[in-house]
Amino acid sequence: MKVLVSPFQNPFINLALEDYFLRGGFELPVIFFYVNRPSVILGRFQNPWLECNLSYLVQNDIWMVRRQSGGGCVFHDEGNLNYSILYPYGMINRKLGVELIQKAFKAADIHLEISARHDLWLDGRKISGSAFKQIKEASFHHGTFLVSSDMAKLEESLKHTIIPKESKSIASVRSRVIKLQEKYPEITIEDVIDLVAHELKTPPVTIEPQLLNIFEVQESFKALTSWEWLWGETPAFELEGGIKVHKGLVKEPIQGRFEKKLMNEFFSSADLDKNFPDFTQQEEARLRVF
Repeated sequence: MKVLVSPFQNPFINLALEDYFLRGGFELPVIFFYVNRPSVILGRFQNPWLECNLSYLVQNDIWMVRRQSGGGCVFHDEGNLNYSILYPYGMINRKLGVELIQKAFKAADIHLEISARHDLWLDGRKISGSAFKQIKEASFHHGTFLVSSDMAKLEESLKHTIIPKESKSIASVRSRVIKLQEKYPEITIEDVIDLVAHELKTPPVTIEPQLLNIFEVQESFKALTSWEWLWGETPAFELEGGIKVHKGLVKEPIQGRFEKKLMNEFFSSADLDKNFPDFTQQEEARLRVF
């Protein structure tokens, strides 16, 4: 199994690369490591208003992202290591990835436990959450690993903006979390990558920036950054007052995008600012790479 490391911290780039590898862009199996700038990553079937503190994200330059896999909402920053283990058809094994990481840490005398949900725990608290995606030809198991993340920002970012009256979305399962440096202050993200690479007896290889020129990578990036994906994939929900929203569109009592300019007669000024903060600067920043 090869070990790839991304030089990019743009979460949309890293997810686009992951999608490219999944769909035949690299010989599998492979483990892909990447670190993202501060971001909240929604599961495929989640509601951003329910899972995120949207105004806090804007105020603290934390990006909102929707990934392809299911599961819950997670916080990424420069102190969190993300891994993605991609398998070709016929090698799908949800336990293999976490067992690999568990074994690599055991060699360093650090004992991690594997939960029934294929998460990793340290001293009774979750240190790594994970999710899965499968297509006909391949699959991946990807997850987070908290090394030195800002836990205060993590907690505040994952507070709700709105509590719907009803929602068809998948709600996150909240757990008490721990970061690795809380118990092992000297360990870095690079050390974690080296532990896994040593277990695999394969040196890490940094991805070449030229991969961003590939058409399929750029198309995946465009899809992941679109309104239709970020907001328009939100499952149906209903608010008090009979406001019904599906796929980011208000169905009742009026019709249109669930946005500030449409909802100004249904919310107070304070609630409008809270529920519909201005993501324009984020939208501009994430596109600068191309």
